[in-house]
Amino acid sequence: MEPRIPVVVLTGFLGSGKTTLLNRWLRERKNVALIINELGDIGIDQYLTGRRDVPVSLLAGGCLCCVIQGSLSTTLRNLLMARKSGDIPAFETVVIETTGAADPFGVISPLEQDLWLKKRFFCQSVLTVVDTLAGTDALDRHPEVLEQIHAADVLLLSKAEQVDEASLQGLQSQLRELNATARQYRLDNDDPGSQLLDNVFERRCRVTGLFSLVVDPATPAVSGLVSRPVQSQGRHNLFSASLRWPYGLSWALWQAALQQLQEQCGEALVRVKGLLQVSGLDGPLLVQWVAGQAPEMTPLNDWPDQDGDSRLVLIVRHNQADFAGEQLAHWQALLDQLLTTSA
Repeated sequence: MEPRIPVVVLTGFLGSGKTTLLNRWLRERKNVALIINELGDIGIDQYLTGRRDVPVSLLAGGCLCCVIQGSLSTTLRNLLMARKSGDIPAFETVVIETTGAADPFGVISPLEQDLWLKKRFFCQSVLTVVDTLAGTDALDRHPEVLEQIHAADVLLLSKAEQVDEASLQGLQSQLRELNATARQYRLDNDDPGSQLLDNVFERRCRVTGLFSLVVDPATPAVSGLVSRPVQSQGRHNLFSASLRWPYGLSWALWQAALQQLQEQCGEALVRVKGLLQVSGLDGPLLVQWVAGQAPEMTPLNDWPDQDGDSRLVLIVRHNQADFAGEQLAHWQALLDQLLTTSA
């Protein structure tokens, strides 16, 4: 049998900078296959990967660790079959970019429990991007961040150049308390580069925290070490809603509309990202917005697909599952009104 294919899990909370880091690595590597998992029904991140010669699979509509966990098994099977048939480049590593809400242990679980996959793939590493600008507030507010830190083999500290040294050192100290074995890298001055994708780490039990070497697939699995119960998409009360709108507005009106969306959601707002049709621009305006941080607005030269519709994904933390959808419905009514008055 052929050697097993390594799988690298790239995780980190919503807006931490996973896709930015992945793009940097893809400039150095093309022997990988990407699986991008999106919490919302509309995918955005798959359009932001700069390489077109790397196979990309999108899994949208929920987290691989729970709601659509079975989709990972199917996707890995399809990638392997396409690789063998020559339909896609002969990748050497699979990189899974998780949603920002994912529990990495739940993502890894199928690689341990599915015997067919276990003979052909193995989890080589879990790399967690930590948003230093969000800092310790994220640790207090978002339990998903703690899960991602606990599961990490490596902690990659993003946006460190925007944080004062005392705050950064305090965060690093807290990270060491949460995961003493994970090496920390500051991405502003200590980026390990794409060679990190080649490093093999011992797998760790989520219950005991103990390490075990990557075992041969013939070795019987120990029940319960990496498995987790399937839960709903509302795990920890994170919910998403998506909007597709076949129109555009002026930049000034989009600014007003986004401000209104922020006011509607209040402290429930966690993440906004989208591609917006703006009057006078050939390509879309890329919106990437993390709660508590200034929105990033980047004009793109061209639309990444043949679809020029405005599209936006909203992620909130709320105790009502339909809150995000209700807010986007109200927001679409505002957009329709702005379109009418600007005509």
